[in-house]
Amino acid sequence: MYDSTMRNLQHNLGKLNTLEEQIASEKKINRPSDNPIGFTNSMKYTNILSALGQQQLTMKDGEVYMTVLENTHNSMNKAFGRCHELAVQASNDTVNHEQRMFTNLEVRQLLEQVVANAQTKHKDGYIFSGKWTNQPPYEIKKADAIYEGYKNTPPNATLINPPTAITPSDPIFDPTERITIQLYDGGYEDPNLVEIPNNPLVQRIIPGSVSGLNGLQEKSHVIPPNDPSVVADYEIDYVNGTITLLSEDAKRAFYDTSGNLKPPYDKDSPLNSDNMRPELQFEYIYRNSLDMKGEIIREIDTSITMKINSNRDALFGKGGESDTDSFKEIISLMQGLWYNDQPQISKSIENVDAARKRNLAEQAVEGARLNRVALTFDRNEDLTITNTGARSDIEDVDFVEALSKFSLAEAVYNASLFATSKLMQQSLMNFL
Repeated sequence: MYDSTMRNLQHNLGKLNTLEEQIASEKKINRPSDNPIGFTNSMKYTNILSALGQQQLTMKDGEVYMTVLENTHNSMNKAFGRCHELAVQASNDTVNHEQRMFTNLEVRQLLEQVVANAQTKHKDGYIFSGKWTNQPPYEIKKADAIYEGYKNTPPNATLINPPTAITPSDPIFDPTERITIQLYDGGYEDPNLVEIPNNPLVQRIIPGSVSGLNGLQEKSHVIPPNDPSVVADYEIDYVNGTITLLSEDAKRAFYDTSGNLKPPYDKDSPLNSDNMRPELQFEYIYRNSLDMKGEIIREIDTSITMKINSNRDALFGKGGESDTDSFKEIISLMQGLWYNDQPQISKSIENVDAARKRNLAEQAVEGARLNRVALTFDRNEDLTITNTGARSDIEDVDFVEALSKFSLAEAVYNASLFATSKLMQQSLMNFL
């Protein structure tokens, strides 16, 4: 009787303790032994909710990234749109060269704004550089020109008279010869170029930034178009980064009397500056030589990822030596304004529109991705609510039911204590 009574008393106490633990923890399952099947299912729902929560975090991060992209696209659209308006205005016959030069100043500001947009950062990483987030895709550099590059050697000038047989005022060089020289950035060595020398080939020179050719007259810049008495000395292809020598004076500045290119200018050299070629300086837009086609991805669902960045080539253009890009297209407008070249200004309208169309195409793709993320996020939230409810049904306590059972168990336990106390009062001495 004693053993049976104590066993039942402990059983009633255990039920009371279980109910008290459930009420205190708000959980019906506090250990696997409480409900092995329920505990297993609860753990599965917990894992699902953890994955859904992590996906929400990555989607929110991706949404912020793409929102930064969207704002950048909007800014570039405005810049390209304004360039289009200015090109249309400047292509009018009634606009003179002075007015086009003022327009050129505004276009330069728009160009610098597009460069700034290309350098947009998110969490201290460039968003248009693929996986090279520590490298800007484009930047404005100041350059000291050199002419010997890994793909180019300046040609020798053609002589028409031996310099020893003529007077100093007679021409030495062939006046019909146009000598075109490709420019290289002598102030920067690109570590990503394996060729030696590794000075990058220059393109996208900003009109108005060239200096070091004092005394030489640039073609069509301030020369009256119908004045044959004024001869142009040189012209620059600002888009492709070349200088073309036209006159005897220009060729004498770059070449010696044997037709060989003069040594580069050196301010510390004891040689007379006449024996050195000009110290040509300019600003240009440098396109990073790294392959920036890498994708930035975010997981939006189980085993499903999505690209969130814009490819540099798709957005700005390839930008190779024979290719064009958004910056070349804007500089082609600036070159037309600088040289008062109406046909080039008219053609640049299409060029600027091409840049804007690329930007709009990428913006449309980003908009579609943002919409997909929004739809996936809503689905994720619905799944989170559903799985949270399913887990709650398994492990959460119904307080009304639990309190009712606790009151009953408490009454049963108190009754057990009372009965046990009566039984325990009996001993052998009561019957002697």
